[in-house]
Amino acid sequence: MSQVVAILTGDLIGSTQASPKAVDNTMAIIRKCAATLGSQTDFTRFRGDGWQIRLVRPGDCLWACLLILARLKADESALGCRIAVGIGAEYPTDARDLSTAMGPAFTASGRALDQMKPDRILALDGPHPAIDRFRKLTFTVAAELAGRWTTGQAEAMALKLDPDSPADERQSNEAIARRLGVTRQAIDARLKSADYALLEEMIQAFLAEDFSARALHD
Repeated sequence: MSQVVAILTGDLIGSTQASPKAVDNTMAIIRKCAATLGSQTDFTRFRGDGWQIRLVRPGDCLWACLLILARLKADESALGCRIAVGIGAEYPTDARDLSTAMGPAFTASGRALDQMKPDRILALDGPHPAIDRFRKLTFTVAAELAGRWTTGQAEAMALKLDPDSPADERQSNEAIARRLGVTRQAIDARLKSADYALLEEMIQAFLAEDFSARALHD
C-alpha cells in the first residue's frame, strides 16, 4: 500500500562558482537537518549540488524547509538553496536511497523545482487535495520572509526551530540568548524582525493538516 509523504527536492545556489569545500559543507548542514528531523527521514545527494529528503510526516514540510534555510543562512560559509516540496503518494519500496524511489510526490517535487521562478526559494505542489492555491501561497509568503533574514536572525531562528525541542515547547529566548552570548532582548528583537511568530503559525497549520492516505482518496 502506498503512503503519503513529503519530498523535498533542492539545489544549491551559486554552486558552479563555489569551491568544492563550500558545496560539501552546505550539503553536510542539509544532511544534518534531515538526521535531526527523525530516524525515518531519508536524505540523498544528487549530481553534486542536488539533493532530496523524504518526510514520512508530510505536515513537517514547512518546518523542515525553514530549519534548512535558517541553518544555511546562519553559517556564513554555506551556500543558499532552493527547495521544492511535493506532497502525495510514493510507490512502496524498502530502499532508503531516494535515487530509486518513485511516485506522484517525487514527480510533483521535481516539477515544482523545474518551474520555480528564479527569485523564489520555496515552492509547494502535489496531487494531494490539500495542496490548494492558498497552501502554495503560504510557501510563497514564508519564502519571502525567510529571504530577508540576516545572519543573526537566522541563528536565532535555527535554534528556535530546533527539532530537539518539542513542537509546543520551543527553546526559550533566554536559553537562545545564553547560547549565542547576547541578551534576551536582543533575541526578542531578532525573532520579531525575522517574523518568527507568523512563521510559527504557518508551521503549526501544516503540522495540523490531514495528509493521510485516506484524505488523499476522499
